[in-house]
Amino acid sequence: MKVIQPRPFNPRKTIFVGTVILILIIVAIRRDPPGPEHIHWTGRTMGTHYDIKIAHSPLSVADSRRLNLEIKNYFLQLNEEMSTYIEDSEISRFNRRADTDPVPVSASFALVTREALHWAERTDGAFDPTLDPLINLWGFGHDASPGAPSEQDIAATLEQIGYDGVRVPDDFHLQKEHPDVQLNLNAIAKGYAVDGVANLIRLYGATNYYVEIGGDLVVSGVNRERMPWRIGVELPDPAAAPGERLHGIAHLSSGAMAGSGNYRQFRIDETGETISHILDPRTGHPVRHDLAGVNVWSETCMVADAIATALIVMGTEEGRAWIEEVPEAEAVFFERADEDTFRAFYSSGFEKVAGYEEMPTTPVSD
Repeated sequence: MKVIQPRPFNPRKTIFVGTVILILIIVAIRRDPPGPEHIHWTGRTMGTHYDIKIAHSPLSVADSRRLNLEIKNYFLQLNEEMSTYIEDSEISRFNRRADTDPVPVSASFALVTREALHWAERTDGAFDPTLDPLINLWGFGHDASPGAPSEQDIAATLEQIGYDGVRVPDDFHLQKEHPDVQLNLNAIAKGYAVDGVANLIRLYGATNYYVEIGGDLVVSGVNRERMPWRIGVELPDPAAAPGERLHGIAHLSSGAMAGSGNYRQFRIDETGETISHILDPRTGHPVRHDLAGVNVWSETCMVADAIATALIVMGTEEGRAWIEEVPEAEAVFFERADEDTFRAFYSSGFEKVAGYEEMPTTPVSD
């Protein structure tokens, strides 16, 4: 019989193995625990509410906290760059300048301005990011004038606006072509912010998310029920609370939607006339057609945001013809038939790309 001799004791090897085991135990104990399966954050930014959902989240507790903080800091940064309500923001300082020298700006401010000028040109001025003086003149801006303006005031203000009065010479500068021109990016900055938050979420490895700011949104993947995200599309009824009267539901696993309408924001002048906050840069007057609301689908929220504003300015006939020539977007138009009924008109691809179905007007949430 062969006798097996025990291996001699090796203290170095024993210490090494013990150290490795101890390190593994410490790492396991100190490893950040997984975060909640479904994340939901809400708050306020850009003068409105935001709503962020991450379904089936891969984030740890620490990563979830870091991402939430990054998003809040991102909102603060964008306000400091592009809010006309902040006196010392980049856009406010740019607007106060009375020269035509190149002005150093942040990359995001330059990017949004370039995109705004792009859509101003493609819409022949129906979308115009230099509308700020006119917005104030009609009583809807940060420096609003009371009452209805005279035709003389409107004509004088139109001399100050025009998207050809600003250019973006490079990624970090803006330049006025006319010293009096002023920027207002409210009709596109929300969409840019939505896309930016989505980018932050993707950097943390999450692929199922819903990001919405003031009704403008982008989605990816599936919701907590592992179905496409369900997006309620409202009828533009000023008498209904948000979500109370739905025309239909979009079922989306990717892409963005943004809406624009003249039924929530308006004021009554001294004669009792309703003044829409949607202003036509081409005439200097509020829009006066029957198009009450429009919802736009596109791959990015910034594009959808800009196009929605342009379409509500154009009106149904002009807008429907224009959108058919734009491969980046699809839209549904809601035209007022009488006080509380509407006619819906779709671009040729809207129902397909948005997975859209008409349904009873009941609230929908994910």
